[in-house]
Formats: sequence, C-alpha cells, structure tokens
Amino acid sequence: MTHSLKPWNTFGIDHCAKHIVCAENEQQLLSAWQQATREGLPVMILGEGSNVLFLENYAGTVILNRLKGIEVKETAEAWHLYVGAGENWHQLVRYALDNNMPGLENLALIPGCVGSSPIQNIGAYGVELQRVCDYVDCIELETGKRLRLSAAECRFGYRDSIFKHEYQDRVAIVAVGLRLSKQWQPILTYGDLTCLDPKTVTAQQVFDAVCHMRTTKLPDPKVHGNAGSFF
Repeated sequence: MTHSLKPWNTFGIDHCAKHIVCAENEQQLLSAWQQATREGLPVMILGEGSNVLFLENYAGTVILNRLKGIEVKETAEAWHLYVGAGENWHQLVRYALDNNMPGLENLALIPGCVGSSPIQNIGAYGVELQRVCDYVDCIELETGKRLRLSAAECRFGYRDSIFKHEYQDRVAIVAVGLRLSKQWQPILTYGDLTCLDPKTVTAQQVFDAVCHMRTTKLPDPKVHGNAGSFF
C-alpha cells in the first residue's frame, strides 16, 4: 500500500510514498526514523514540502515534522522566541506582529515551516534568518542526543548552512530560537520597500508591502503549485 504525497508538497505532485508518518513530538520522529532504518528503507523528514520536487514515487518513509509550540521570554533588550520546527513560517511572522514583536516582517509569505528556515538560511527583501537566529535545537537521528547549535555554529551563508553539509541526514531540527531586538529598525533596501519612509514606517506597513510584492510576483501555491522562488 502506498500513500499520496500530493498534500505534502507545494508543487502538488501526485507521487506516492510507501509510508507517511506524522510526528508531533521528538519521540515519534525518532521512532519513525529508527523503524524505517531497521527495515532498510530510505527516510525523508519533510516540513511543508516547499523545497522538494518529487520526480517519482518514494520507496521509503516520509516523516512529517509537526513539532509545534511557541514560547516567548522577554528581556529589557529583546523578545526571545522558542519555536517548534513544525510551525508554519508565515504564521509565525503574523504571530510576532500581532503580539507587537517586529523583526520578521521582511520574511513574510516565505513558504515552509520554521524547521526548514535555518537549513536554507531563508532570506528576502534585505533580511536573512541569520539576522534574528539565536540558536537551533536538533537531535542526532542515530543516538537521539539533543544538540543546540549557536547561530555561529550553524555556519550560515547565502541559502546555506551546516545542515546542508556535515549535518545533512544526520540530525533533525526540532526547534529554532529567535531573538527580536526591541530596538527595531526597518530594512527598506529592496524593491518597493525603498519608497517607504524609514522615519514613519511601521512593521505592519513593511509586512503589507512585502506580502503585496510577493503575491504579485508568484501565485498562491495552494492554487498553482510553486516553491516560492526560482533562481
């Protein structure tokens, strides 16, 4: 028996996987990975499928990372967010704005989940994840050992990180720590954002402008399959 991957990738490609497992906590994720490994099956840990293109059926187990939760700690200088890897990225941006925590608005409408953001060091309109990332929590798949990598240890580059190299297929990201400074300064160096007045603009206005630019350039992946950007 196989299971359709169409709901689990933003291109809407209707190929199948042998098994699909939804992991809502670390133990479920580890158990699914270990079970597939014991059976000699290939394993793919998938977020929201916005950075994958299935060209054929997948003869293994696809684990959907659905580790949720957002915790906020406030200091005099910043808001510190601890975000589960399975949270939707754009919804996190909205959550931060709705709770008066600016700093993510340039990254609005990037498809995918929070756990994939450090892998790619997502970026748009003058801001990259590394600007706000404090640390990344992950687990070693073979041992179950928990690791916390500082932003420096993640070795962020242009759409690059350690998770595409030494840690590829070795760890699963379970949470991301973000630091949003209370000394907010708008980043208006790209596209239509340059028309905004840095002295009066609000984070909500930046968010609205970014959403407008993205929706005019790319269709909604729920209507027409896409991955958010092509290079």
